[in-house]
Amino acid sequence: MEEILLKIAADACERAYAPYSQFRVGAAIQTETGEIFSGCNIENASYGLTVCAERVALWKAVSEGFHGFSVIAIVTEGVQPVPPCGACCQVLVEFNPEIKIISATLEGKQVTWKLSELFPIPFRK
Repeated sequence: MEEILLKIAADACERAYAPYSQFRVGAAIQTETGEIFSGCNIENASYGLTVCAERVALWKAVSEGFHGFSVIAIVTEGVQPVPPCGACCQVLVEFNPEIKIISATLEGKQVTWKLSELFPIPFRK
């Protein structure tokens, strides 16, 4: 299943809108019941309005009624796999503080973490 998620994330990476950073990112998040939603980063000339691929994928899933997630795959054009940014970690922790994160490059380098490893002290209500 991880390979399928990485393929979907890589396809989403190709659709990213990144004219300012030139750093395209794709993500694919899987629900606890097996549905998969993808997203890509979407930049804006007003940089603060840019949205990361991870949040696009998550928000698509939540908007369709899903709230439980088991794994998210992230694919970038970078030379090394990258973790989600702090904002994405904070949004992800809302739904599963132990979600598995698989990060890969288009060339196939890959790293896996649990969200709690990357974001050990999240803001909690």
